[in-house]
Amino acid sequence: MLPPRIRHAIEKQDDELVQMAHELTKSLSGDKRRQLRNIQDVAESSDSWKALELFIRYQAARGEIDKAWAESAIQHLGDLQRKAKGLVTQVAGVDAGAVHLALVSRVLGYAVRWHTWDTKGREVTR
Repeated sequence: MLPPRIRHAIEKQDDELVQMAHELTKSLSGDKRRQLRNIQDVAESSDSWKALELFIRYQAARGEIDKAWAESAIQHLGDLQRKAKGLVTQVAGVDAGAVHLALVSRVLGYAVRWHTWDTKGREVTR
């Protein structure tokens, strides 16, 4: 569990994280909500970025997601490590890896919502 100060700092990043999620989903083709949720579940249940990275590659190797998208997602989500390190400088004793995975999980949650809008929501407005 992250300290309240870190959780609040993450929440202040929401606009940027929502935008990142939107960028992440733009190149997804087909309905990949289930896969995004699977990746998010691994992010929430693991303490390891490397394990999550491997799971994304595994899903691509199985053909569940596009390999190019997987590599791009790994790059973008991995880049959140810098943001996590910046946030933990504010609070002593907080694991940057845990903050990184919290950021990743948040982005993936927003990605599910964007992807649902892109694949299903636009049908409703027609």
